Amino acid sequence: MVHFEWKPEYSVNVKILDEQHQKLIKTIDSLYQSILNSETKEYLLEVFKQINEYTKDHFALEEKYFKDFDYKEADIHTAVHEKFKKDILDMETQINDEKFSSLKLLIFLENWWINHILDMDKKYVENFNHHGLK
Repeated sequence: MVHFEWKPEYSVNVKILDEQHQKLIKTIDSLYQSILNSETKEYLLEVFKQINEYTKDHFALEEKYFKDFDYKEADIHTAVHEKFKKDILDMETQINDEKFSSLKLLIFLENWWINHILDMDKKYVENFNHHGLK
C-alpha cells in the first residue's frame, strides 16, 4: 500500500525538478513502509543518507537556477533550504536517543515537502518557464 505518492498538483513544470521531487516522495514512502515493517536503525540511517544526498543535489540545482535566472526570492528560498538541512541534521544526531521517533521524522518530511513544493517551489515556476526551463 502506497502512503505518500506523487500527485499532478506537485508539478513545477520543470522535468528534472519534478523527477527529483518524485524520487524524494518515493524515499519518504519507503520510510513509511519501513515503519510498518519495524525496520532497524540501520535502515533509518540509510533514509537519512538518501535525504541528505537528495537535498544536496536538488537544492544545489534549484539554487543554480535561482542565480542563472535572477530569481527575486532566491535568498528567502535558499534560507529555507538551509533550515531544512539543519533540521534534518538535528534529527539525525538524535537517532540514538530513546526519544527519537521515526514517525515524527515521517510526519516532518511529508509536511515539509508538501508545503515546500506547493508554496515555495510553485513561486519559481513562472520565472523558470519564462527562461525556457521545462
